Amino acid sequence: MRNEKILIVEDDIDIMEVLSLTIAKAHYTVLKAISIAQGWHMAMTEQPDLILLDVNLPDGTGFELAKKIRAQSDVIIIFVTVNHFIDQKLEGFEVGADDYITKPFIPKELLARVQANLKRKAGPKKGNIIHIDNLAIHYDEKNVYKDGVLLNLFTKEKLLLFYLIEHANQVISVDQLIDHVWGRDGVADSKTVSVHISTLRRKIEDTPAKPKWIQTVRGFGYQFVHKKKSDGS
Repeated sequence: MRNEKILIVEDDIDIMEVLSLTIAKAHYTVLKAISIAQGWHMAMTEQPDLILLDVNLPDGTGFELAKKIRAQSDVIIIFVTVNHFIDQKLEGFEVGADDYITKPFIPKELLARVQANLKRKAGPKKGNIIHIDNLAIHYDEKNVYKDGVLLNLFTKEKLLLFYLIEHANQVISVDQLIDHVWGRDGVADSKTVSVHISTLRRKIEDTPAKPKWIQTVRGFGYQFVHKKKSDGS
């Protein structure tokens, strides 16, 4: 029996009904909101595990709500919207979305995306900490600290960083990153990966324009460069 809570923020009654039934049948707890104000209140008081968020809401945009939530939480956010242009998708990812589904959608596919994102976030617990210069990667907490300060990394940014670190000094292709972080059926392309890498660099690098760790290998992909010390640390 699942106990994850899923918040649906949607003002269209018919779509809300379809989403609610799809999520409830999979034995998740369903929370509902029809506006940004209600969505914000539910997100802060109920602490859902995942949010299905429309972009066009009566009191603003889902982008505004996602950005506000991201300042407080790393909850999984999936946009479910009629906005299908690439610039709109990229805006969604820039404010911290984990996935982006366009309407009309197939309920089974939406549920598969929900389950895949929840599974990836849970991930395997490694129970250890890796120190790389002034970075501390806590695999048990799934958190990253820089100079002792907790970094506000989005879920996809953590998945990218952990994967690159696990394959330090190896060149990882864009396709490999998409497959691991978004899954084969996820909404992602090279531009999406580039946006996430850029935001990740701004958070972990001292000089993002001249990255020390996450380097671009043109024509191939990305590489986390970690020059180990002679003592093996």
